[in-house]
Amino acid sequence: MELGSAEHKQLLTKGIVKVAVKTASIGFFLGFLFMLPSFFRDNAFSSGLFFLGTGVIFVSLFYALTIAYKKYQRIIKPFASNH
Repeated sequence: MELGSAEHKQLLTKGIVKVAVKTASIGFFLGFLFMLPSFFRDNAFSSGLFFLGTGVIFVSLFYALTIAYKKYQRIIKPFASNH
């Protein structure tokens, strides 16, 4: 496999997507864990945890997208400009 080839770019992109999906999945899991008490008991504390869980989900999704974009710019973009 040659550097900059289509196969190389595909493997790099696959790795970037894999990292982004893992990051977002961890965020979804932790966010859901924070949301869990509000499904069983409705009080101020569980409502606060629900909002915290929602925030964790959105922040992890944003973070995963940001990481993927920055990795793409740093790793894939130089190969695209050379060819």
